[in-house]
Amino acid sequence: MQRKLEYSFDDEPVSKFCYDLMNKKIEVHFNGHYDLVRGAYLEAPCIWVLENWEYANSILGTEEKVYDMKKHIGIFTIIFYARYNDNEELEIFVNTIDNKFITIFFREPQLSLRVDDVSASSGVPHFSK
Repeated sequence: MQRKLEYSFDDEPVSKFCYDLMNKKIEVHFNGHYDLVRGAYLEAPCIWVLENWEYANSILGTEEKVYDMKKHIGIFTIIFYARYNDNEELEIFVNTIDNKFITIFFREPQLSLRVDDVSASSGVPHFSK
C-alpha cells in the first residue's frame, strides 16, 4: 500500500528554508498549507521538517542522471509537489532561489509538521507537532 501525506504545500511560497548538513535535517517554513485530511486550506505559519533519511538523491531539471542531493541542493522558493513514489521514496519537486528545478528522492525520512497556533491571550506563537 502506497503511503500518503496528510498535508500539501503545492505551489505555496516558501518563507524560510534551513538545511542542517551534519544532522540530515531540512526545515521548510510556509505561511499556510492544505490539510488533506480536513480538505481545507489552513492559513497559519507552519514548519515542515524532514530529517534522518537513509539517503537523499536528486535530479536536476530534465537530466536523467541521479546524484546525491548535496550536489544540487539550494534554497527552496516553492515546492511544486511532494508525494510518495512507486519506490516508496518521498519525492519532492522544487524550485530554488537560483532558479533550478530539482526533483529530490528521500528514503525513509522522518516527517513532521508544526503549525503555529497563536495564543489569543498572549499573541505569542506556539508551534504544535
